[in-house]
Amino acid sequence: MDQITGESGRMVAGEPQGSCPDGGRRHVVVIYNPKAGQRRYPLYSAVLEGLKRRGVKVTVLETGARGDAEAFARHARQHSLMHTDDAPDAVVAAGGDGTINEVVNGMSGGTLPLAILPLGTANVLAAEIGLAVKPEIIAETIWRGPAIEARLGDVNGHRFTLMAGVGLDADVVASVDTRVKAWLGKGAYVLTTLHQLATYRPHYYRVAINGDTYRAASVVVAKAHYYGGTFVCAPDARLESDLLHVCLFERAGRWNAIRYAANMMTGRLPSAAGYRIIQTRAVSIWAEEGAYSGDPVQADGDIVTNLPASISLPSEPLRLVMPKQGS
Repeated sequence: MDQITGESGRMVAGEPQGSCPDGGRRHVVVIYNPKAGQRRYPLYSAVLEGLKRRGVKVTVLETGARGDAEAFARHARQHSLMHTDDAPDAVVAAGGDGTINEVVNGMSGGTLPLAILPLGTANVLAAEIGLAVKPEIIAETIWRGPAIEARLGDVNGHRFTLMAGVGLDADVVASVDTRVKAWLGKGAYVLTTLHQLATYRPHYYRVAINGDTYRAASVVVAKAHYYGGTFVCAPDARLESDLLHVCLFERAGRWNAIRYAANMMTGRLPSAAGYRIIQTRAVSIWAEEGAYSGDPVQADGDIVTNLPASISLPSEPLRLVMPKQGS
């Protein structure tokens, strides 16, 4: 494979170790975010060793700046279409949910399968597909796990696998300090949430769904049923489904936000007062007040755009590698 680097990324090519039995992938491109994987480097290294033991050629592309993962994925997708002997059989996103999201956007519209090596803070997609964070299971999944057709969401032209959100959750994502996140992990989100609650000013958004308009203090549009780890936001949402699950937090105010959070942490959010889920294939969100008209919108845990937001389901699915049942 041709050498490609990002703004400050680098490439490390791994040679094949032995032969790969029929039914397994022979060459994978691993797009690795070393910043996301600092604390989980032993896991990352063990997975790569497991792949090489299975005879898989491993090409590692290290990201150095935002946008590298998407560019690397796009290049790998284009290379796979050439059907040459060294064309990759799959792309592996090695990092957190944000890195995975970048890779997803680079692979959009192609048929090359995507596998994941979860190295981030929450690893929501890994939880969603039931991938145990164990090196042998991850290596086996990358090597010969089956691929499903996952339906992506799209917010203002940016694809997502898990969810998009506006309101308190997006404000927290926009405000979290990356240095504190590297130090505390999930604790950084807890601290930032407490700070956001202390300075919270109630306001509302308008949400257009299926010809009706709703009012909500926060909105999460889910493609997966897990949120922020293994908390359940939309219990019936599934990656393969061609529906968006629009979760409306209808009551504003600091104490309502705390109540919603408590219900989520105890698994009671779907039945909480002032919480509603509506299924649709398209939704539009805008601010009720001008001061919030450009509020940030998060997708898969990163800020990707601003209001107003148009969210829909692109026609092209993503081939997502899953662990075998019982793994």
